[in-house]
Amino acid sequence: MILGVSLLAVLTAGLSILLLKGCSGKKEPGSPDSSRPAETSEAFSSSARNPGMDYSEFFGHKAAVNENAPLYVRKDDGFKEAGHLGTDVLLDIAQEQDGAYVAVSDSDFWVRGSDLSASSRWFARDSRLLKQNRTITTKDSYRIQDEAGNVIARIQESHEYPVYVSATDTEPYGIRFMNGIFFIPAEDVASLAETTEEVPENAREIPVLMYHFFYSEADGGQRVDGNYVEVNELASHLNYLKENGRDALTMREVQYWMEKRASVAPGCVAITIDDADPSVHQYAMPVFTEYGMHATNFVICGWQPPEMPYELWEMRENGMELQSHGFLTHTGGCSGMGHGGLLLCMDHDAGVQDTIQSFDYVDGGFVYCYPFGDINTNAESIVRDGGAKLAFTTEPGKIRPDMDPLALPRVRVTGGNSLSAFAASIG
Repeated sequence: MILGVSLLAVLTAGLSILLLKGCSGKKEPGSPDSSRPAETSEAFSSSARNPGMDYSEFFGHKAAVNENAPLYVRKDDGFKEAGHLGTDVLLDIAQEQDGAYVAVSDSDFWVRGSDLSASSRWFARDSRLLKQNRTITTKDSYRIQDEAGNVIARIQESHEYPVYVSATDTEPYGIRFMNGIFFIPAEDVASLAETTEEVPENAREIPVLMYHFFYSEADGGQRVDGNYVEVNELASHLNYLKENGRDALTMREVQYWMEKRASVAPGCVAITIDDADPSVHQYAMPVFTEYGMHATNFVICGWQPPEMPYELWEMRENGMELQSHGFLTHTGGCSGMGHGGLLLCMDHDAGVQDTIQSFDYVDGGFVYCYPFGDINTNAESIVRDGGAKLAFTTEPGKIRPDMDPLALPRVRVTGGNSLSAFAASIG
């Protein structure tokens, strides 16, 4: 968000429920460190392709599966084929094996261990969306899709699922599957029924925290201004959130909540980091990983190498999603308007192309952070036509579903403030 600051970057979009290897076909960065962490990288062996073997090495990990591999359900007399998986699917495997079959996490489905193979991915699927008091019953043939609409499984028998994300005329139902949120098209649903369960309390507003840069006093770093947060200070913030049960949402979760399609618990927050400075990977990522907190990095994409650097990919794998801070629009050019950000007065079509290019760089982005926080009708029109579902300013405040989704405020985190001041700022 600051003119004249040289930056590196932070990672790509939407990690919350990534599914396809390499994300939208992009090549994963080639790095000796880009494999699964050392304690599991050697656990996967060719023996996993031999029926009857011990497949416990896959328990609790990602596993690739053969294309069109069968899915099974367990019956009293054994296993029955219930459908097939799609192409390039990564499965979360539960800690359960029955003969030649292993359980798919958070589902009634099983796969043959002989259909599994190693994956170098370690991102965690999870969700903080609350279960609604409604269930869907599918038709005898239905599809399970990821958030991009890719079919990851075709099932040939009816099942019942609690609803986590409501459907619309054009959007599918969201369900829990493999610890995350996946989707069933409305046309594949036979019926929708309400349950007797109590409707969970939904948050009325959400503070979206805004960070910029990080440093370590132990490494000789110093605070330049209020945008710089010391690494132990960041740890105290995340510890406060953790101890008080205040989960950090992904941007997809924020989107569904803003659209009134999903509920989240009161007290939830979202965490954003502007500019993708190298200090995010060096100092912030280990802290977010330690506390298991999600964050969203707004990347100035035109300041990055043509191919996404490993540091961004690694942060994404560790739960720090990547969204857009513009491609080449984080610069001046509109004097006398706001902070002078280019987006305020640039040609509409050129701005739309810049926005699309930035979303492509972060591999499917849908959230925009206005450079310098500058926004006017021209900027908002550009971002909307470029495909943004949400866009953030630097205006102070908390977000509510009745707000313009392309002009959302945030809560600035100021380095050097007390923990009590941090707590008071988010309420």
